[in-house]
Amino acid sequence: MKTAINTLATTLVLLFAAFYSTKGQENYGLTFYSFNAPQEKRTSLELFQKDFCFDDSMDLSFDFSFIPNRSIYFGYLFRMISNNGQNIDLVYNQKDEVFNTIVGESFCGIDFKLDKTTLYNKWTRIRYHLTKTSISCYINGQLYKTAPVTLRDNCFHIVFGALRHKDFITTDVPPMMLRNVGVAAGDKLRYYWPLGKPGTNPLEDSIAHKTAFVTFPLWSDDLHRSWRLLKSLNVKGNASVTFNQEAEEIYLVSEDTVYRLPANDEMTTEVARPSLGYHLFQANQSLYNSVDNKLYNFYIDLKSIATWQDNSFRWTRTYDTVANTEYGHTSKVFSRKENALYIFGGYGQLKYKNQVQRYDFNTQQWLDLQPSGDYFTPRYMSAAGQWNDSIYILGGYGSHTGDQVLRPQHLYDFMRFDTRTKTFKKRFTIKNSGTPFVFASSIIIDTLEQAYYVLCYDESRYDTRLKMIKGSLFSPEYEFVGDEIPYVFQDVISDADLFYCPRSRQLLAVTLLTELGKQTSVKIYSIGFPPLPALAADKAHSLAFSWWWLIVLLIPLGGIVWWIRKQRNRTVIATTTAPPPAVLSAEAPAVPAATTPVQPRPVAEPIQERNVTEEPPYVLNRSKGIRIYLFGNFEILDADGTTYNNQFSPLLKELFLVILLYTIKNAKGISSEKLNDIFWGDKAGKNAKNNLSVNIVRLKGILAKIGEISIKKDNERWMLDYDPALVSIDLMDFMAVKAVYQGHGRQKLAWQLFFVSRGSFLKQTEYAWLDDLKSDYTNKIIDELLEESSHLHPQQDADILVETASCIFNFDPLSEEALRLKCHSLIAMGRHSLAKNAYERFIKDYHKVYGEEYPIAFSEIVK
Repeated sequence: MKTAINTLATTLVLLFAAFYSTKGQENYGLTFYSFNAPQEKRTSLELFQKDFCFDDSMDLSFDFSFIPNRSIYFGYLFRMISNNGQNIDLVYNQKDEVFNTIVGESFCGIDFKLDKTTLYNKWTRIRYHLTKTSISCYINGQLYKTAPVTLRDNCFHIVFGALRHKDFITTDVPPMMLRNVGVAAGDKLRYYWPLGKPGTNPLEDSIAHKTAFVTFPLWSDDLHRSWRLLKSLNVKGNASVTFNQEAEEIYLVSEDTVYRLPANDEMTTEVARPSLGYHLFQANQSLYNSVDNKLYNFYIDLKSIATWQDNSFRWTRTYDTVANTEYGHTSKVFSRKENALYIFGGYGQLKYKNQVQRYDFNTQQWLDLQPSGDYFTPRYMSAAGQWNDSIYILGGYGSHTGDQVLRPQHLYDFMRFDTRTKTFKKRFTIKNSGTPFVFASSIIIDTLEQAYYVLCYDESRYDTRLKMIKGSLFSPEYEFVGDEIPYVFQDVISDADLFYCPRSRQLLAVTLLTELGKQTSVKIYSIGFPPLPALAADKAHSLAFSWWWLIVLLIPLGGIVWWIRKQRNRTVIATTTAPPPAVLSAEAPAVPAATTPVQPRPVAEPIQERNVTEEPPYVLNRSKGIRIYLFGNFEILDADGTTYNNQFSPLLKELFLVILLYTIKNAKGISSEKLNDIFWGDKAGKNAKNNLSVNIVRLKGILAKIGEISIKKDNERWMLDYDPALVSIDLMDFMAVKAVYQGHGRQKLAWQLFFVSRGSFLKQTEYAWLDDLKSDYTNKIIDELLEESSHLHPQQDADILVETASCIFNFDPLSEEALRLKCHSLIAMGRHSLAKNAYERFIKDYHKVYGEEYPIAFSEIVK
């Protein structure tokens, strides 16, 4: 009976851990309000209400990163103030791009710089070791420098960011993110604040449960769940907006002014130019052309377009009158590849349109296209976005005939328009069983995850709400992400759009409400990318409460049943248990029954061991073709399985990889200028150009031998040209799992492990340009694996969870989440010594990297 009770307790702990395991660990941390906020509203983190005192030595450690795309970075990261007024500060000097360590009124000699790529895109771990006679600085676990100091006291007040303390008042705060703050005394970690890590009290340290104090916090996880209002303004006339993605600037065209609103500094700055002699009529639209870098304003009804002249503050043409539009709420897409504008649908004069119009900026010609393929239902209030040669159009409102009085209805079809063949293909229809909705005009496509983001709203309400959908390019499943945006909708005098900022990693939503002929109210909102589902506090609380009761009721029952069966059979239970029911895709094979015969004596039948990795059906059923492996060591095979790795010189291998990865990353490839900077930055322009041309020819020669894959140049950018049906890239196939398998379960995780079990992303491949891409892909992959593992049973699926943890360690050898997962799973399988060995290997690696002891004991890891 005692054994049964112990097992029951263990099961409860493991289920508790599984229930609260979380995804997306890279989003947590505290974001500081900086120069984008008034001085009195800048963030401050105070570790102790009273001073922290030590005897011989103390350590202050933390991870930090700067927020990209800000103009001012000067400020104090932290200040330590002793009882007698001696200060120790870490300050960023933006002018010299150096971090200064200050003791009292002097520089102590510990000054360091960080690479900008690291500073803005990665976490840097800093540790200061302080004795009564010296101060040492460690950067990412390595000793940087030690300097002599004379401390007049051993008790300090420790504050990050803004400080309002007696004679030390500081409001100069750099725009930074902070997490994993630790304070040690005498080489023993006393306090540790993860700061906003999912599943924790954001201000409570995990060792002594000491609560820190923060003013005006902005939790990094919230940045990805909640829209924030960046700017609200009223402008003259019937305004319209467009977006310059490369500069991350919104252009707002009003009756008397052209505004340029940079996304950096949270839109606290703007550039306004007068617009002379150009009246804006209702239904004008604006477009920023990223090919010629010009701003345009146009009227679809007139098939006429005007160009903004920044030097004279005038447009190239004006209009005396424009009739009521027949093209309200169209969807438009600018094709950089073709230097052309596509316009779909619209509404006016009681008619829904299914026209496809194209304006060619090279020839300055408007065309009404005659597309073929599946029927494109007349509509308006649909959304559109482009990836390569495909324009995707989602939903809207319209009727089969185009007549407003003949059964108008909401549309939820997901259409693909091929810009090469000018044909429509219906991909699928998304389902909506709740309140009907329509869409804002733009679709943002995440080429890495092969997913899309779009804003939708209930157009039947005046005071409505914009909600964001994340969906798959291959299946009708979708989810709502982020919270809601207030939106006043009144048919053609309202508008909304969505833009993506790749450098600052955020989405911008713009709403417009026009008082015709008078003014337009404009609001601009921001959310971190990728956005996460919003957290409803009340629902989360009630859900957690319900699950607690369910666990409390079911676990004892399960434990009793298990104990009774154990006593009845008196058998040794195999460590591998039978597979639980799982939701499998239609292509997934059923798990075969065990075939071992039952023995005459009552011994438990051996359970057939289940695979922990499995090739997904969409890969298995794909016609045999070229394979490119990016997990583990780079490898490329032709359709016959012949490897071509030895054909690539080191230079050609790097050239191939940079073109391939930039093609995957942005679907636009990489410019010649950037390639020259990477490979031949030390050569003059002509020499660099010649070197690039010669090596491109060599690379094309190798790819021609492989077949079905080549390199093309499109708008001065080099891209990999291939047919996804004939070329398999394991990175793309891994990302496709999420799109193909919308639910959760062991099957999905086995598919993911099939790819990553080869090893980490481009193992043993190190290039300076690759660091950021490696970091981004590594974080995404770890997040995906942790997310899926959180949905499995901690005991019944322990075998695959152990494999998952091992794969995560390949990507991040110091992943605490992987350590917990592996130890819990091994213990669930009865392999306690292996769990302890895994922990001991981890703490050795931790000490080797950080130069300090791992702060969490084995008993806490498996608790």
